[in-house]
Amino acid sequence: MKTDDGSVIGLGHNHMIRDYQWEQQDAIFRRTFLKQLEREPESKEEKPSHAVFHFLLPGHILQMGPEVKAQPDVPSGISVHWNRSHNLCLYSLTRPSKEKTEAELKPDAVWPCAAPITCSAVTSCSSYLALACEDGMITVWDKCLGYPLAVAALPERCLIRSIQFLRSSPAPRDQLPSPKVQLLVLCTDGSLHLVTVSGAREARTMLLADRSKDPERTISAAVPILAFPGAVLVFSWDGTVSLTDTATPQTVCHFIPPPSHTVASPWQPVFTVDTTNQCLLLRGDEQQQAGHLTQTKDNRSSIFLFHFDSYRSMEVFPEVPQSPPESLQCLAWDQRCEVFLHDRLQRLPVLSQQIPWCWSQLRKHAAALQRESRKK
Repeated sequence: MKTDDGSVIGLGHNHMIRDYQWEQQDAIFRRTFLKQLEREPESKEEKPSHAVFHFLLPGHILQMGPEVKAQPDVPSGISVHWNRSHNLCLYSLTRPSKEKTEAELKPDAVWPCAAPITCSAVTSCSSYLALACEDGMITVWDKCLGYPLAVAALPERCLIRSIQFLRSSPAPRDQLPSPKVQLLVLCTDGSLHLVTVSGAREARTMLLADRSKDPERTISAAVPILAFPGAVLVFSWDGTVSLTDTATPQTVCHFIPPPSHTVASPWQPVFTVDTTNQCLLLRGDEQQQAGHLTQTKDNRSSIFLFHFDSYRSMEVFPEVPQSPPESLQCLAWDQRCEVFLHDRLQRLPVLSQQIPWCWSQLRKHAAALQRESRKK
């Protein structure tokens, strides 16, 4: 039904749309469209990519030909991974002089991972390499032999923040490297874990410190002390610095600056450990009292020295031998081959006993496949 002003009233059936209504909608659309065209495009700045790299000593991860003479103490390769990347790139630093150099350097090997790599670590002797991914999986590689030693999984919802190797005794010249290694794992929630790899692909995870209910007691950093096997230096958000024994695990002692100073940047402490003189150097900022509040004075910092020998509780840690046996990494490639062949010959009786069992398993599997194919 039409009204005097030209509008239409109905019950929802056979509605009519006037011409001026189309014109209004068209004008609204054009105004909105012009505003979108005049708007400046949003600048999408690419975030800088953060790379983590480690120098690698000679080993089986990066194969080198006999024409390349590698020195035991000189790095022969480098491992690199970028943030949010699934791949670990390996580059060789010992290329033959006759090889042509390309404009774009390509990696000699690429290791793909199931999840993005968050952090990595390499032992001081460059014998073991560890990769931690976003899914909480940690893979430990034996760089000397060139195969994965073990895979460890942390509990769910544990995002790995950093991993570090604890000190392990090197193997003698006439033996293969000992497969027992330990990893110190710090998660983003402040929990601290110890991953121990011993034996053939066996990994055991132990919780050293759980997530604190008090935010001020959350662990901000954890660093192993190489001078004392099993000793870990733990920093908290409230400025507490303690030493933990991973074998117990218990707190052995605390390192407390004078009341006039506080630990500089507890969330990112400034410190270093002198393994030769066995002491801790810690930076502390001077603080002043302002009523009931404590404030830090600007540009007034001091370095405090803590000698580990002055703490009787340090006797719980075993002593490290002054002259460790020469490692297998110091041998030439032909001498290392002799050690590997000798070890293989010693394992031959055990392998010969496993061959019949492997053949029987293969026959059973083949028979099962034949039965399935007949049914189809």
